[in-house]
Amino acid sequence: MKNSWLELNFAVLRDNIQSIVHALNRRAELVLVVKSNAYGHGLAAVSRCAWENGVRRFAVADMDEAAILRRMFPQAAIMMLGIIQPDDVEAAIAGDIEVVLVDEEHGAALASATRARPRALRCHAKIDTGMGRIGFAWDRAAESIARLAQSGGLTFSGIFSHFASSAAEDRRFADLQMERFLGAVEACRLKGVTIPFRHMSNSGAFLRNAAWDLDGVRIGIHLYGYGGAPPSARSRTRPMLQWKSGLVQVKRVPAGSPIGYDSTHVTPAATTIGVVPVGYANGYSRHLSNKGRVIVNGRLCPVVGRVSMNYITVDLGPEGADRPRDEVVLMGQQGQASVWADQLAEWCGTIPHEILTGIRSIAAG
Repeated sequence: MKNSWLELNFAVLRDNIQSIVHALNRRAELVLVVKSNAYGHGLAAVSRCAWENGVRRFAVADMDEAAILRRMFPQAAIMMLGIIQPDDVEAAIAGDIEVVLVDEEHGAALASATRARPRALRCHAKIDTGMGRIGFAWDRAAESIARLAQSGGLTFSGIFSHFASSAAEDRRFADLQMERFLGAVEACRLKGVTIPFRHMSNSGAFLRNAAWDLDGVRIGIHLYGYGGAPPSARSRTRPMLQWKSGLVQVKRVPAGSPIGYDSTHVTPAATTIGVVPVGYANGYSRHLSNKGRVIVNGRLCPVVGRVSMNYITVDLGPEGADRPRDEVVLMGQQGQASVWADQLAEWCGTIPHEILTGIRSIAAG
């Protein structure tokens, strides 16, 4: 028995894609965000299913992921969200990968590395409208982009920004960011630079405001069944990934038994303890110590004691009749009981994205 494994439901993924596509404004395209190994779900498998269901635009994290997708889909539009350096230019042009420009200095360096080549580098200009991370300053972007457009070596395929808080109930800052972005786009046009593909919405923005779809929407966490969709959301998705393991030992212990490192749990009464061969080395966070829940034979069982590198211990209850090799659901559903990434994230004080990308079970391609 493997220590743990993932089960992916591609029928659910197909339903999720269809729900998103049907909700998009007619002029907008879906840009499927499959970065970081498709949020831990498996880059190749998720992207293949998406391609079979009509998705033609993908966003990845780095050149390694871009190369995997280009080998799979010669005709796909592939955007790399990471920041490339001049020595990456040759591979980006050869693979027809669309890259991100973050400021004039960065753009000039890439243009210089590109001019001697027979083909231009396809770029998306990233505008910082309030995220405060990377990108051209929104109020000065047009001047820089106009100079880069005239310098040679670069073709602007797209222009985009990123919401800092698209899921917040108070939308004033998100509205301000969109206003700044559209202002930067118009300023570029007035300087003679018309960029054909405008995109700003992520999953949270897509769920809350159809007017923000523009020419494309970058969907990440919502594809995988998470993101806190409000009751009025235009699209509904479900988790497609289950994470499972099995019991390797089951033992009866008396009241007052210390469990795990530092004895952080002491059994209040006689009970049955199950040992599961998964720990923080596999992505089961140490923050779940004495907080987490797993599913064994259809019932939720608490994680007791510290999560260690390769094991967790769970309280199966005083009447537990479970046996070694019985299935343990770390994330997913069994019968009426369920534990999903958003619940694990709440127990850990984080977000589902971190839980999903932290699982170490599926290769990228």
